Amino acid sequence: PGRTMTKRSRETLVAQDAAAASSDASDVAAAATTHTDAAAAAAAGSAAAPAASSSSQGGLVELSSTVQLPQQGTAPAVSMPWVGFGTYKLSNARAAVRTALRLGYRALDSAYIYGGEKTEPETGAALAAALEAGEVTREEVFVTTKHWRKFHGYEPSLACLKTSLRRLQLAQVDLWLMHWPGPAWRTMNRRKDEIAAHGPFHYAAAGHEEDALPALRAETWRAMEDALEQGLTRAIGVSNFSVRHLQALKQTARVWPPAVNQVELNPYYQQRELQAYCAEEGIVLQAYASLGGQDASKATTASLGGPLLEAPPVAAAAEAHGATAAQVLLRWALQKRIIVIPKANREARATENTRLFHFSLSEPEMAAIDSLDRGEAGRTCWRNDPLRMLQFE
Repeated sequence: PGRTMTKRSRETLVAQDAAAASSDASDVAAAATTHTDAAAAAAAGSAAAPAASSSSQGGLVELSSTVQLPQQGTAPAVSMPWVGFGTYKLSNARAAVRTALRLGYRALDSAYIYGGEKTEPETGAALAAALEAGEVTREEVFVTTKHWRKFHGYEPSLACLKTSLRRLQLAQVDLWLMHWPGPAWRTMNRRKDEIAAHGPFHYAAAGHEEDALPALRAETWRAMEDALEQGLTRAIGVSNFSVRHLQALKQTARVWPPAVNQVELNPYYQQRELQAYCAEEGIVLQAYASLGGQDASKATTASLGGPLLEAPPVAAAAEAHGATAAQVLLRWALQKRIIVIPKANREARATENTRLFHFSLSEPEMAAIDSLDRGEAGRTCWRNDPLRMLQFE
């Protein structure tokens, strides 16, 4: 969404259509190695995703390729597709999800709050229709949803999940994430002068004050642990957690590590410290805003060097591989062993985002794209949240 289809992009996709049929046979032949890395990690007792390899396929041979998530307690091992379909800000989630399933996506990423709480029911309706039509089986589709921050705490969190399950028309989700480590707000009409005078927690809901947050998150996680044990979800994880939020959660967690940490991550905002910590703890990283965040102002985008999709190293790699800039950015993340969840309202874009396995970026290409990192200045999402930089306990 928001990307202009240039003449070159159209020509690239036409060429990819012509090449797709001839590549199918080699993909099938390579598929026998799809789970090699995950199996090796499991055999070694490691919960971490396989080590990154910038120039090899490394098991990423088709849209259904999966990564094994870390073992959580006595729950059965869970594998998750490397590429999923995002549902944030879709104009017609029901139609888009149904199309995505038809195109071969086998992971759906939703959240309690998306679309003013309309996206979850639309996602559930699309999945239910596909199941009823025999287009997919429940076991084939990995469903993620997210807890919302106004439900922090033990009982509210379980109530939140039960609402999500009802909306999705499911008895169990595959992954349930704590969406945001910060507080709920008592009003969305937050005045900047009041925040400047009293601090970013001035509008925090009762019980969500800064000194109360670590214990509140711990109670939310306890509810998630119990939901895992009760079979309401196959795996639990977090989203938008910084290193210090993870470290604080670890002190009280009964189930560790979180299976996934879903965060804003792209070449402009690489979060290298967080990448290193998650690798050390065995937490699988999942990226949103892989093509650049939608919340950036024109001034912010200009300060970063322009739209990420137009960055010279990205354009050069796209030209070299007969790919689009979006495909290069998604491939960059995959080669770093980061799960991606691109979204698309249009079928052409959804199709484009599946074609990530016919090329690999070279070490020099990866290094050139790595050089785009702008550190904290590269964060563009959650633009209107006073705590968007996560500088709180």
